[in-house]
Amino acid sequence: MSLSVNSIAGSLAATHQIQRTYANLANTVTQLSTGSRINSAKDDPAGLIASELFRAEITGSNAAMKNTVLANSMLSVAESGMSQISTLLNEAKGLAVEAANSGVMTPTMIQANQMQMNAILDSIDRFSRTTNWLGKPLLDGSLSGNNGGALFQLGPDVVSNQQVTVPIAGTQTHQVGGESGTLMDLRSGGAASLANNPGLADQILNSAISQISTQRGDIGATQRYTLDPNLHALQDSIVQLTGARSIIADTDYALAVSNMVRDQILLQAGFQALGIINQSRGYATSLLG
Repeated sequence: MSLSVNSIAGSLAATHQIQRTYANLANTVTQLSTGSRINSAKDDPAGLIASELFRAEITGSNAAMKNTVLANSMLSVAESGMSQISTLLNEAKGLAVEAANSGVMTPTMIQANQMQMNAILDSIDRFSRTTNWLGKPLLDGSLSGNNGGALFQLGPDVVSNQQVTVPIAGTQTHQVGGESGTLMDLRSGGAASLANNPGLADQILNSAISQISTQRGDIGATQRYTLDPNLHALQDSIVQLTGARSIIADTDYALAVSNMVRDQILLQAGFQALGIINQSRGYATSLLG
């Protein structure tokens, strides 16, 4: 092996290797400090694309999970209001059946029952107007099928097959009833008032009770067979998606620490080698003197 003063090839090679090792060490330290294996696109271009796609899916799924919980809560509020109306309708039916007992009931007694009936009908209208979700009316008919219903976004992508529409019929006295008439007809002076026709009143009330019960059943079915399973599916999906993204994007600490120790050793060895190379050039000059 010859000694040379002019040639610095060995020194350059050692310097370049030190620079590469230092860059690797700096990247490993960044991975350890951030917890992410991919901190810039150049770290892993393909991995970055996959990681971002997974992140978008996770973000959408988290939002859909929140949507599902809120939809469930909103429908519970609507069903609770209908439950109160169902109770009132059953009390009204009792009044109609009592009024039909004409052999016992006097005009004064029927009038007293009618006053209660009017109060019940007023309460039904009040519940229909005041049952709301953050100021949004639920039972006034604005969410009926004719108006498009209540639209819920239940998936991570805004497409029709990840949405559910739930119609919520209006429950005001002019909206509830059947072919025989509406609850409005049961008010004083109406065609189905207790003084005029308690039998017709009973028919209308039976239709109203059926209508409200069916609506409550539809809401309950949506909650039990659509919203609850959707929530569980989203939770499972998020777990799987998060795990898959972690494999791609997160730092493998065992591997990173191993790489850091290796690079530290290589860096130390590189500096020692560079020192030896530079020292050998000094030996060459010493031969001259």
